[in-house]
Amino acid sequence: MPTYNYSALNEMNRTMRGTIVADNDVDLEARLKEIGLDLINYREVKEKKAGFGSRIKQKDMIIMCLHLEQLNRAGVPIHEALQDVRDAADSLKLRDILSDIVERVKSGEKLSEALAHYPRTFNNVFIGLIKAGEVNGNLTESFVHMTDHMKWSSDLRRKVRKAMMYPIVLLVVMSAVIAVLMIFVVPKLVDFILSQGFEVPPHTLALIWTSELFENYWYMIFGIPICTVMLLSMLYRISEGFAYRVDNLIMRLPAIGPTVRKINLARFTHFFSVMFKSGIDIIDALEAAKDVVGNRVLRESIDTTVRSVTEGNSLTASLRISNQFPNLVIRMFKVGEDSGNMNDALENINFFYHREVNDAVDGMIGLIQPTLTAVMGALIFWVIAAVFGPLYQSFSNMNF
Repeated sequence: MPTYNYSALNEMNRTMRGTIVADNDVDLEARLKEIGLDLINYREVKEKKAGFGSRIKQKDMIIMCLHLEQLNRAGVPIHEALQDVRDAADSLKLRDILSDIVERVKSGEKLSEALAHYPRTFNNVFIGLIKAGEVNGNLTESFVHMTDHMKWSSDLRRKVRKAMMYPIVLLVVMSAVIAVLMIFVVPKLVDFILSQGFEVPPHTLALIWTSELFENYWYMIFGIPICTVMLLSMLYRISEGFAYRVDNLIMRLPAIGPTVRKINLARFTHFFSVMFKSGIDIIDALEAAKDVVGNRVLRESIDTTVRSVTEGNSLTASLRISNQFPNLVIRMFKVGEDSGNMNDALENINFFYHREVNDAVDGMIGLIQPTLTAVMGALIFWVIAAVFGPLYQSFSNMNF
């Protein structure tokens, strides 16, 4: 549907300018008449097409679900709601996708079926929630759950990014400081020491060798770690066995392992909660929630839980078999099963993991910061001792 820039007269014969979406120029004039404006002239806005590599931001998806929820709650037919959301979307790619979905819905497809044509934009969780809303006749609640889920996922992603970016920035800064010291500062100080004929202690010799190594082989010192990380990342993507071993190693690391575990289990329980509250049965909800767990070791354990539930065991017993969930979480699941009020139990579990993830991320950052600061302090102390040590020794040997 094209967009028009228009000029029109209002009831006071004053010129009004604006932008509106209409099917054609006749529809444009009719829409302006409805709001008491007489069209003077108009110009169709040439819309840009979504180019290759354009992507849809999480914010755009959240706004889309929020608008669909509000329009559906107000009783607007779904194809008209989709049209309104499409016209208001900022993302060109999302606008193109919604245009096709509108046409599919108009032609008789269910919304879940139309969304399934775009699996990269609308994942299995999204489609599953919409399908559940279509079955129970409550699409509004499906959009509510999806909006809450995406907001929670966005917040969790921000926490994870915070946990990853902080040490990365510190490492980059520390590497830059080391490079400047070893390539530019230390050589000049060492030349001065050697020119004075001072006795050179072992730690000063070590600094000289390190500085020469940086000067001559700096490209290898920085290149080899970067190439190694790139190679390991490629192997992680293409080799399932290698990826499993890496995930297993990560789980065993101090501070990092417990944080990774809590983040993945938080994703699992939140996804399971969203699916279960939307009316999806336990086994399907577990299957969908299992797919959002990134760590392969945890995913394998949860897969064991799914098989156990499929065989007829209770959810609590199956979670206990996985040996991944804290006893407190298993106890809350058991209370929900015994009382028949699983929704409240899931709310308590989500609150528990929300707090645990925050504490784990803050604790990991709190551990990394003093560690890297201590390393930087030790390096600077080494440079100072190696440079000023010979000077101090020479002064102490002078006779006045």
